[in-house]
Amino acid sequence: MTLRQAAYDDVANVVMMCGLPASGKTTTAMRLHADLGGVLIRSCDIYQELGIVLPEWVKRTAGFTIDVAAYDRVRDRAYTEMARRADRSLANGTPLVIIDAVHGERAKRQRLYDICAARHAVPILVVCQCADFTEVQRRFRAREGHETEPEREASDLSVFRDIQRRWESPLEDEPPKGARPAIVIYDTLQGTVTKLPGPERSMVRSIEAVLASHRATDARPGR
Repeated sequence: MTLRQAAYDDVANVVMMCGLPASGKTTTAMRLHADLGGVLIRSCDIYQELGIVLPEWVKRTAGFTIDVAAYDRVRDRAYTEMARRADRSLANGTPLVIIDAVHGERAKRQRLYDICAARHAVPILVVCQCADFTEVQRRFRAREGHETEPEREASDLSVFRDIQRRWESPLEDEPPKGARPAIVIYDTLQGTVTKLPGPERSMVRSIEAVLASHRATDARPGR
């Protein structure tokens, strides 16, 4: 039995990526999708489809210090669309949906918890962390000049600071009955994987296995 075959439970799973910018969410989401399959919904792709150009909003809001409410409205549209696509995928019988977005605000996570409860799906939070701000700055600098690539459009540290000020810890969420998430903490700098106490699911074990396998690869000399 392959890892992908072993991952699927008798119900659908919704993997919600969660973390500050440059914490490694998109790279991790793409690795999970490559190894486990399912449907991958990326916020950067939705932004592009909706015509939301992040560097332009950095300038328009002077680094998210003025007219932030206007940006919030278009940002909320993107999250609404991601939730809609996740719901549609579950309705169509997709066994795994991976949503790559910040999900730093409780209301945005709550919307997905509600969808999971309605569709009898299991929510799984993969919280990516990078506690070393020097490394965060390095990752942002590496994006400069590549802003036209959807996954690299956030190249200004004001994006990080704006999301950091909004941050509401997912560890304090109160999801609806039947939608308690399993939570996996992934330190993308140290390569450590920690599962918090919670529901035991085959998909969670498979996620841990994927992250552990890539940790071993990333640790090889020359990488």
